[in-house]
Amino acid sequence: MFKGSGWWAAGVAALLVTAGCKQQEKQQQQDVQNDARAQVEAAQERSQQALEKAKEVQARAADEQKQVADARQDVEKQRQELQEAEAKAQKEFQEAQTAQQQASNQATQAQAEVQQSQQQALEAQRQQQQEMAQAQQQAAQQQEQTARTQQQSAQQQGGQQRQQLVTGQVVSSSPDELLLSSSGGVGQPQIRLQLNQQTQVMVDGRQGSAADIAEGSQVRASYQDIGGEPTALRVDVTSRGLGTGGSQEPGSQGSQGTQPQPQQ
Repeated sequence: MFKGSGWWAAGVAALLVTAGCKQQEKQQQQDVQNDARAQVEAAQERSQQALEKAKEVQARAADEQKQVADARQDVEKQRQELQEAEAKAQKEFQEAQTAQQQASNQATQAQAEVQQSQQQALEAQRQQQQEMAQAQQQAAQQQEQTARTQQQSAQQQGGQQRQQLVTGQVVSSSPDELLLSSSGGVGQPQIRLQLNQQTQVMVDGRQGSAADIAEGSQVRASYQDIGGEPTALRVDVTSRGLGTGGSQEPGSQGSQGTQPQPQQ
């Protein structure tokens, strides 16, 4: 009886052990499933997080791409603006060079015109000065001629008033003095005449000089008082018919005495 109870107890114990093992195994499976579920959930969560992170990265990348695209557009726009600015600057530079060249040409032309005007003005001034100088010279010459004419007229009038005439024979002659015997005889009254560069000497009707007046020649002289000295104005010398026959001229009775006669 005890032997049968032992087997039953052993069987119950075995059942209990078996049941415990199954329960333990079931618990382990449950734990494994829970762990697997937790891992799956963690993996899903990580995947979700990774997905969200990827979305954020993608969104950030899209934003960055947009920024890059915008930056590229800005760069392209700035490049175009730079090209336009360079083209405009080049055009303005060329226009400035053209304007500068034109201004230089105009300045050169203006300078040439100014120089030409100055030369013309100087030429006109020189001509005017020459004309004025000529006019002044002509006026001076006219004044001088008028004064000379007036002086000559006054001298002629004075000479006509004071000029005297004498005839006689040459006693002695020098380049600056002539001594005449009015009656032609030695020891007779004499007259001394001064000779100068203005004294005109005629020998037998030809132009001569004081050196051509020989002693004993018959002369007819006109003179006037200059500075207190009788000065000969003209001396007419007759070289033929020398002698002591007095002062008679051909075709006339002559003049006697020591006093000179005024010219008629």
